[in-house]
Amino acid sequence: MPAIVSQAYRMVPVGDLEPHPENPHRGDVDVIAESIAKNGFYGTVMVQKSRMRIIAGEHRWRGAKKRGLAEVPALVIDVDDDTATRIMLADNRTAEFGAYDDQVLAGLLRGLDDLDGTGWSDDDLNDLLADIDSGIEIVEDAPASRRPAAAADEDEGDDRQERARPRIDLDDDEDDLGDDGDEDDAPPPRPKAGLTADLLITLTAAEHDEVNALLGRIRARDGNASTAQIVLAALRAYAD
Repeated sequence: MPAIVSQAYRMVPVGDLEPHPENPHRGDVDVIAESIAKNGFYGTVMVQKSRMRIIAGEHRWRGAKKRGLAEVPALVIDVDDDTATRIMLADNRTAEFGAYDDQVLAGLLRGLDDLDGTGWSDDDLNDLLADIDSGIEIVEDAPASRRPAAAADEDEGDDRQERARPRIDLDDDEDDLGDDGDEDDAPPPRPKAGLTADLLITLTAAEHDEVNALLGRIRARDGNASTAQIVLAALRAYAD
């Protein structure tokens, strides 16, 4: 069983601590300082006892300094330089393996009166909502191919072997297109009652980004409307 590192909790003046000179991680001190201003300083800074050097929490310490705190809570651990470096690297690296449940995250952010002190902005939330089930994807523009001709009925004779016109079933009780119909002018198939169908829209990359951003803004304002509802409302407004 791994040993528990010897450690002690105490308040330490911010000026008594020094950052690790080889810490490769770069954090956003302004965001951390904003969180401290809104929520207060919570948790601890992890410090190597022999050097009073910060192993984990350097940017929280910098945020505390920026907010003018005189001291911070520290967890002082008694480890050698090699172990201190390993802990610093592990603390930075392990945080990178986490991931968000976007649906849960969006629900939490939308449930707050404002996003002050969370590290998230309204633009972040809009982008998050736009990425959730947008229902729109970029596809390659390729020419449509014709369906193969239907096989002729052998009982009708060879003189009846001609290419059959593709058939579009609009509904169970609607007639198929006759020989005089023009398939180029025919409407696309629609779902039968009680069923749904996918709408595939070809967009450029720039259009795709703009559509997702607009969907995010609409959902942030009006709630979690479905893409179908938003598209229908936009088409109705445009048609009027």
